Amino acid sequence: MLLASRLRDTFPFYYGWIVVAASSTVVFARMAPAITTLTVLIFPISQQLGWSRTLIAGSVSAGAIASLVLSPVVGWLIDRFGARPVLVSSVLALGVAMISLAWATIPLTFYIAFAAGRVVFHTSAPIGSSTVAARWFIRKRGRAIGVIFLIGAVGGIVYTMVASLVVESYGLKTTWIVIGLMVLAISVAPSLFLVAERPEDIGLLPDGDESEVTPGKNEASIPDPVGVKETALPEEDDDSWLLGEAVRSGTFWLLVFMGFTCYFVHTSIGVHMGAYFRDIGLGATSAALAVSLSWSVSAIGSLVWGWITDRVQVRHAYCWMFLVQAVSTLCLMLAGGTMGVFLASALFGVVSAGSNVVPSVIYANYFGRLSLGKIRGLGEVGVLLGQATGPVIAGILFSRQGGYDTIFLVFVVLALTCSLLVLKAKSPVRTTPLLVGSHAS
Repeated sequence: MLLASRLRDTFPFYYGWIVVAASSTVVFARMAPAITTLTVLIFPISQQLGWSRTLIAGSVSAGAIASLVLSPVVGWLIDRFGARPVLVSSVLALGVAMISLAWATIPLTFYIAFAAGRVVFHTSAPIGSSTVAARWFIRKRGRAIGVIFLIGAVGGIVYTMVASLVVESYGLKTTWIVIGLMVLAISVAPSLFLVAERPEDIGLLPDGDESEVTPGKNEASIPDPVGVKETALPEEDDDSWLLGEAVRSGTFWLLVFMGFTCYFVHTSIGVHMGAYFRDIGLGATSAALAVSLSWSVSAIGSLVWGWITDRVQVRHAYCWMFLVQAVSTLCLMLAGGTMGVFLASALFGVVSAGSNVVPSVIYANYFGRLSLGKIRGLGEVGVLLGQATGPVIAGILFSRQGGYDTIFLVFVVLALTCSLLVLKAKSPVRTTPLLVGSHAS
């Protein structure tokens, strides 16, 4: 915080973008235990340790279960102690967990270390970084969060490439050590020294608006920013919601259901997409290129979705995302050749970007900045339930039907239904004003 105060006037642009860049390093680092990284390493792990692929993949499920329990706790920690200590401790734990995998020669130790990394992947990294961005930006909130997940998508590409190159040349143990050291080198210092919780803490205002602010001044008395387009107008701080108020609103639970359905569909397709491409006759190299394409599109798409959410009502952006999800799934069903597969993969990348950016923006816009960590932490439970159950149900239906047509059709119906339901997720209306200082309770 002290360094942030000294640097606030050093740059020719708003210091909030430095905070976004520093937070982005954490989202970049969270990709170390991503499924794409494990996909590259699952064969050498199986060969070297003699474990089945099912046993290895179970570590992902273990991480999802742990994240389900810990997500609300992480949200509470962010609001209670601040995002910065949570981000710093998370990347320290992630780096140590990745390095320790080099010596994980029994399933229990592998599960503990990898699941710990997946908890950071699911909870503290995305919730903490997007919460910080939402507190520093209001009018440009979507763009700020879009930048964060752009860097995260790049991280997915980089860690996958590093894992494949290092394991081929130096072996599995060295790969885990290199990945862990990358996490520590890239993200610890920026998140520790450059992140400030709120612009008001160092005498600034959200979006870099010009006005006198006393550092540490209670947010509830900060004047409303001017010039916000009505179409993208978020809830301001004097109308921030406490967690107890949020859970009593129908809008909150509708957003939880949207998150569940979005990731129920999206994670299922992501897990099974590579196998499906092979089933319809695509070669191994072409299938890998198609999957990689989705990462590249996701990186660019993060900026596009951020730009969109700053210019239209965010529930409309959410509606469009579900429509793209339905179209991308239809493209998968109808894909009969390489071009169709690549189109479906590109649209999948568009949805990947939207599913990161749009929910992060809508929670902040609707419920304000003060208790955003707690509210996001609880809301993320729906996402995690979708991620945990979708791929399993898709796998069961594949085994029974002998193909993916039925489950893909179900996914299309779910996405189209949600594209209509999400339009009902209007900004909740407070019945009583938030009292000054009540956010501390």
